[in-house]
Amino acid sequence: MKQSSHGGSPARELTTWFQLRRWLKARWNLNLLLGVISLTTLAAVWELGKPLGIPLISNVPPPSEVIVAAQDLLTSEQYWQGWYLSLQRITIGFIIAQIIGIPLGLAMAINRMTFDTTFPVIEILRPIPPVAWIPISIVFWPTREMSVIFIVFLGAFWIVLLNTIGGASHIDPSYKRAALSLGSRPNDLFWKIILPATIPSIVTGMAVGMGISWEMVVASEMIAGDTGLGYLLWLSFQINAIGHVIVCMISIGIAGYCSSAIIRAAGEWATPWRRLF
Repeated sequence: MKQSSHGGSPARELTTWFQLRRWLKARWNLNLLLGVISLTTLAAVWELGKPLGIPLISNVPPPSEVIVAAQDLLTSEQYWQGWYLSLQRITIGFIIAQIIGIPLGLAMAINRMTFDTTFPVIEILRPIPPVAWIPISIVFWPTREMSVIFIVFLGAFWIVLLNTIGGASHIDPSYKRAALSLGSRPNDLFWKIILPATIPSIVTGMAVGMGISWEMVVASEMIAGDTGLGYLLWLSFQINAIGHVIVCMISIGIAGYCSSAIIRAAGEWATPWRRLF
């Protein structure tokens, strides 16, 4: 049989490919099974917490009561309006953070003067928690809506900025020297080496920043807003509807997970060289 250019027969290569696919499929099924087992165990312990008097858990409504509360809340117009407004605020604040943070991080990483003039200001402002900006944002911005979006912006901005700087600053200098020695121009160096090498760090910063953005939108809606999932959560707590509180918490967790998953999927699409075939 004719040998392939890689030194193995086509039949052997095909067998290896099928083995790899079988291993990946088995691993995915195992991960799914473990996830189902862990969630089922958590639900069972949670449900039995009250009858058994398990500390802490016994004070929380069991899943059976949460399901009833979810049925009540899912038919509420206020719930879906809260979803819509929170997603809108997240989208606007997060996109603005990327539009400013990614170019600024790249500029700071590749230009020493930009780094020296900007980094001291960033290091002074960055340690301030975004929640601490809520009183100032209420005074500074003309509407509560803009205040909430600003807090979401801060939650995503610092993470993507620092990840972009770190990713672009740790590129192997030999790649740049090799490109320049082969006649590459500065524009080629940026588009062919710096930006592709930084994309994984940017995606990581975006995924982490998205999770923090959800934290910030909930906190700001609880304090400075009168709509959204965060406000609904706080309102439910005030009227002692703890089941509704838990439904809002689970909704926020699902929203954060799905948002970060979309970003990670987009990152895998943008970096095909990192995929495992």
